[in-house]
Amino acid sequence: KITNIKKIITPAMVRRVTHPPLRRSLSGSALLPCVFTLPATLLPGYGPFIRWSRGSGAQERTVLSARDGVVKVHQAYAGRVSLPGYSVDPLNASLSLSQLRSNDSGSFRCHVALGENYEQDTINLEVTGVVFHYRSPEERYSLSFAEAVRACEENSAEVATPEQLWAAFHSGMNSCAAGWLRDQSVRYPIQRPELGCYGHAEFSPGVRNYGKRDPSELFDVYCFANDMQGEVFPAGVPDRLTRPEAVAHCAALGGRLATVGQLYLAWSSGLEHCEPAWLSDGSVRFSISSLRSDCPAGGPGIRTVSPAELNNGTGHFDAFCEKSCL
Repeated sequence: KITNIKKIITPAMVRRVTHPPLRRSLSGSALLPCVFTLPATLLPGYGPFIRWSRGSGAQERTVLSARDGVVKVHQAYAGRVSLPGYSVDPLNASLSLSQLRSNDSGSFRCHVALGENYEQDTINLEVTGVVFHYRSPEERYSLSFAEAVRACEENSAEVATPEQLWAAFHSGMNSCAAGWLRDQSVRYPIQRPELGCYGHAEFSPGVRNYGKRDPSELFDVYCFANDMQGEVFPAGVPDRLTRPEAVAHCAALGGRLATVGQLYLAWSSGLEHCEPAWLSDGSVRFSISSLRSDCPAGGPGIRTVSPAELNNGTGHFDAFCEKSCL
């Protein structure tokens, strides 16, 4: 369904089309529509010029261009974009984008020019979901494969696939901790190889792979949370809470303690709260959403308070509550 069409009548005809936004999951694929209506002259050298771009103004970057059957893809999108209908129908400039990454979210534009006629299709793409590293609040590398599956489920997520971990890596994820994936392999994404992290001698970023492991072995896990069903918010109480008090406080507000997966989804949507706060698994974490944050703990991400500071649930912190949408 096309939501907005504007025609500007001048000596050259300009047609602008705005499509409804698309929501697609991390590591999945999207087909961005662009089937134009310009009168195409299909003689060699006289076909329409097609250009897909992302962003606007000074931030606009070319994704792909095509003319007279020749398609050129920008290096940043090599192997991930194509015009699947173009070879059969030169009037079909719809763009296929695969292996979706978080940083693919944004505005895409299809520009089509033929002589003095011009058409521009605009569509906003939102890539949903977040991969996060999870370890037991008590101890590193303490989860069998079955326990890893259960840990993700208890935190509003599922065990991530290798494709999702690669998409997270290409979106900037960096973690020097080996974790289970859904195919029972154990891997981790590393942007900056460093001493003390297996594979540092390679001095190259990538996803390190231990291969498929015995399900009784103990590691951390990489979970994937895809969709927020409610709202996560800090309790913001003036007096800090023990874990039992945090549970009771969220219940009094009509909610419950948020899970780790829910916090990551809220963080990916911009939630920032510098105060350490209880979560449902008994861990204490806080979220930093931007590089310009006033939080004292560095760049964007979720930070975890050391278990030694929790005093078996009697330490005093804020709370992250979650309230489901009716």
